[in-house]
Amino acid sequence: MVTHPKRERPGNSTPVLGPDGTFSSPWLRGKSIAPVPAGSHVDAALTRRIAAGCRAVGAPHVLCVDLASSTRTDPADKAVQFPIGSGYGNIRPPSVFYTPDRQGGVLFQESGYALVAGTDAFMAAAVGEGVDAARARFSRYARTLSDRHPGLTAVATAHPPARRAWAYPADVSPGSEVGRQLSLLNEFTDGTRSAPEFARDWWEARRASQANGERIQAPLSDLFDQVFMMLEDYAVDPDLREPGDLTDAEIQAAVREIWDPFRRSITE
Repeated sequence: MVTHPKRERPGNSTPVLGPDGTFSSPWLRGKSIAPVPAGSHVDAALTRRIAAGCRAVGAPHVLCVDLASSTRTDPADKAVQFPIGSGYGNIRPPSVFYTPDRQGGVLFQESGYALVAGTDAFMAAAVGEGVDAARARFSRYARTLSDRHPGLTAVATAHPPARRAWAYPADVSPGSEVGRQLSLLNEFTDGTRSAPEFARDWWEARRASQANGERIQAPLSDLFDQVFMMLEDYAVDPDLREPGDLTDAEIQAAVREIWDPFRRSITE
């Protein structure tokens, strides 16, 4: 069965786009925005982002406007309704997608990139890596393709990460979740926190750090990756441990084996 797109004129609300064809300032108020790589048409990766954001906010469908054939003053005149996740794979720029309630939108102005913007719920799904991480990745992407797509550099410059990536404990902001993870390492290896407490609190801090958009880089990211791998082989509940899983004493010894040299290396 072939699904045909439907024309739809959404109800009155704040326009997603301004007269210049970019996201309007009133609509962006209270929302975040991130540039993401894109091809010459809506590819699979961009389709997944649009679909994930729509589903996260309960959108029944997605609206799309071909900006090349619409009026910039009121592009909603030519909004077309598509099922979530299908039917718009061959759409090319300039075009814009948005949810009927305007919680989120994806502006595909030209080949090479798209701008994803929306509420926290929309962005958490559409930009699952986090807004800051997406911005940092896009900056690297823009540098890589600067010869072929010089315009990407300006897009990256206009959307820098809000936080820089922390490389050493001294860089980490007090009160951050990464800072909490460092404190947990100290307490666990010093013997003031048990293995189950460390594991539970580490996973909780890790999730919160990702949700807050905190970023780390080597050598701190390498250390955290090692701890992550160790905790993957540890079960908090002894009854759920399998052969080969680390015991409380073994996980503490393993973490101490990497944490102590790391602390010494950054103070020498």
